[in-house]
Amino acid sequence: MRMKKTLLIVVAAVLSCISAVAQWNSNNAENLLAWPEDKSYYSNEMKMAPDGSVWLAVNHPSANGVATSLQLFDANGNKKFAEPLLVSDYPSRTWTSCSQILFVDRDGNAIVAVYDWRMGATDFEGYTVYKVSPEGEFLWGEDGITLEGETVYDLVAAMSICQLADGSYVFAWMHNRDGNFNMMSIEMQRISAEGEMLWNAEDVRLYNETSNYMYPYVIDGGNNQVIMLYAKGSSQDLYARKLDFDGSTVWSKDTRIYNGGWGSIPIWTILDVHPTGDGGFIVSWNDDRYYTEIESAYMAYVKSNGELGFSADNGQVLGLAGWRSLHVRSYYDKASDSFYAIWNECSASQSWSRLVGQRISKEGDLLWGENAVELKPMEQTTYGYASIQNAANDEIAFFYMRNYAGSFGNVEAFVTTVNVNDTTIRRESEFTKGERVSEKDGLEATPMYNGEYWIAKWTDSGSVTEVEEGTDIDRLMIQRINNDFTLGVAAVEAVRTENNYFEALATLVDGEAMFATNLAAATQATLAIYDINGTLVATPFEGVLAAGKQYIEWNADVPAGIYLATLTTAYGVETVKLLVK
Repeated sequence: MRMKKTLLIVVAAVLSCISAVAQWNSNNAENLLAWPEDKSYYSNEMKMAPDGSVWLAVNHPSANGVATSLQLFDANGNKKFAEPLLVSDYPSRTWTSCSQILFVDRDGNAIVAVYDWRMGATDFEGYTVYKVSPEGEFLWGEDGITLEGETVYDLVAAMSICQLADGSYVFAWMHNRDGNFNMMSIEMQRISAEGEMLWNAEDVRLYNETSNYMYPYVIDGGNNQVIMLYAKGSSQDLYARKLDFDGSTVWSKDTRIYNGGWGSIPIWTILDVHPTGDGGFIVSWNDDRYYTEIESAYMAYVKSNGELGFSADNGQVLGLAGWRSLHVRSYYDKASDSFYAIWNECSASQSWSRLVGQRISKEGDLLWGENAVELKPMEQTTYGYASIQNAANDEIAFFYMRNYAGSFGNVEAFVTTVNVNDTTIRRESEFTKGERVSEKDGLEATPMYNGEYWIAKWTDSGSVTEVEEGTDIDRLMIQRINNDFTLGVAAVEAVRTENNYFEALATLVDGEAMFATNLAAATQATLAIYDINGTLVATPFEGVLAAGKQYIEWNADVPAGIYLATLTTAYGVETVKLLVK
């Protein structure tokens, strides 16, 4: 890894340029405004692209009712489009959060779904889908592809989108039948990467005269096949169906997952569905099937062959602590090959609550104990918008919001990482904490990109004073959270060769430093920390350093000041400078 001084200067200059144009902010009181402050909006959705950039789709008011626009942020927080890119502004009457409006494909293109009256029947709606490149090009034409041709309905909703191995896309949604809002059918369509419709709707729709079909979720089932979870009947039983590339069913019968019984809460607000990477999926929810007025958290695992992965009927219960279990969210982590769940446990009135997490094996074993692991203790507060994402170094990340006030006005967002093996909480960051007290909601987080960072999005409705005066700020905010829990684009001082490098992920250290290496082959290595006088103060690593990207942590329990981190390997000696707060 021998480097010339001139190359170091070039690297430093490039990094300085990156910092100069970056839009992320390291101040957790001044996060990036994702949507113009002078424009209101309805629903919005964020998805990460393969290169670490993020797409944002927003439904917002227009003269015609509801319009849909896009924005793209690169890894440094720079907006791709000077103004949000308008996708569709045909006349429409409403919007619903019970729809997926954005999907990002393997090439980084945005697939956007809208519904409107463009077919000419006022108050009758149909779905149209668009494919937009990162450069803003409309790859399926400026008017997109209308999925149902000339057929429109009183109500369409619950769009779900996935991509298959051949690059084609599968869409599923529900609509009412014959003007009857109480009877719903599910439509499906597969579209090639080039925009050709591949299925006959009559062959794949779920429809009969006596049953309701609602809330479809489509998942890539492998081998150019798709699995769809859906609810059927008045009790909204959960089923799964697998379809081949031509739209024919693969399993001899649909797999029954849960026999229904949800109470008055719409199940689309309860269900959480995730692919498992092996052609199957997990779905989590809460229900009060024994009518005890105490809901429990459940998860079901459907394999690619249609078999249920857990021995328990109607889902595996996730915790037995005996509190009300609400707002269950789940995740499949490839690194640990396990399922994870997070949910609220609360008192009968929900005035006291705590957050708990669980790790579940593919056989249904509760690996973190029958009572799960307490992430936040029982307090007179509320938690919301929890989700789970992958992390580095044998960790799993839990995102959530906490309301410090009894009713409104003091909400903050957190991320906590937990060691998946011993359940210890390693780190926690209140990444929206600032001097300005405000009401916040709608927290979303992307998966961690390349072991480096997550992107989080939320709504910030302004300060308590502003709300009390009747001013609804309603800001849509976005932030990059790095693996070391710094915010924004870390000030990185790196030394690299074409194949090897050693870097500090952040040169301004507050409590813990994180280093990254990428070596062509494993080698004996020593990472030593020296103070400015050359005195050895710590040796965070000594041993064989594996090839590929690796991370080394250092608990910087030292006085504030300047330190030098030196990595010695068979390739040479490299040093980076750190400032410890």
